[in-house]
Amino acid sequence: MLTVDVPVASRRERQTRSGLVQPPRLTPRLLAQVAMRPAWALGMARSGMPHMRTLDKYSAKTLNLPPTAHIGYLLRTSPDMEYVKWLRDNWQGPFILKGVMRTDELAQFENIGVDAVWVSNHAGRQFDGAPATIEALPAIRAATRLPLIFDSGIESGLDILRALALGADFVMLGRAFHFALAALGEKGPAHLIEVLAADMKANMGQLGAHDLKHLPAPMHLDPF
Repeated sequence: MLTVDVPVASRRERQTRSGLVQPPRLTPRLLAQVAMRPAWALGMARSGMPHMRTLDKYSAKTLNLPPTAHIGYLLRTSPDMEYVKWLRDNWQGPFILKGVMRTDELAQFENIGVDAVWVSNHAGRQFDGAPATIEALPAIRAATRLPLIFDSGIESGLDILRALALGADFVMLGRAFHFALAALGEKGPAHLIEVLAADMKANMGQLGAHDLKHLPAPMHLDPF
């Protein structure tokens, strides 16, 4: 998957203000916070520091970067069409382009052999001036035959139905699953799925839709 919705590193001002660095630096503030959460501290002592195993091999290369640095610093950003072509020619697996918000290059993506397009503005956290993905989705659907993956701004079952009705083939959530996992541990994601499924069924009943193939299209429902 090639991501184009993070062309430059974001400022991450909240992270900077909090003093969060990787690896963690033992400071009086951090030690006080640990002391206030003894159960968490005990769990960390037993299990050790959490790791993102797929990124461990890169961690040594990021030690001298700013506190807001992440794996994106090691990857090429703002790829041009030639780079997309090069990746397609050199990657034999499925090729998904994430972060598409406009229609002007969709025909070229099809010709290059992109397998799917991911409509995303990176949850709206990278650029305040970016349009909402749900507003961009209908035009993108009308302009391409490629499968469309969709994310950003999904907070309920109704949001999922809206995206499907406006042309998405798959709807993704990220932050919600992080919150569910943090709140309920391994039971959290399953519980979140139950909540979303129940909300989808309730709203489908209001719409008179017996299954996802019979959603009214386009379904312009005010999200506010």
